[in-house]
Amino acid sequence: MQRGGRKLVGLFMLIILLFIYPAIASLIYEKFLLGAAIWLLLIYFAIAGLLWAIPAGIVIKWMLKPEK
Repeated sequence: MQRGGRKLVGLFMLIILLFIYPAIASLIYEKFLLGAAIWLLLIYFAIAGLLWAIPAGIVIKWMLKPEK
């Protein structure tokens, strides 16, 4: 796939990620952490708030991969 095509596909992948990831993080909170101690919630939301960068970074790295 050419670089322009990868950028377009990657853009849609990132948009989907930015809608699905918060929904999953919220569902985990509602199912398992509702009413938990404040320190546990701080740890969870700190980790969940930074963890989205891993799949986003993978997609961006794939988008910017040089052509052969």
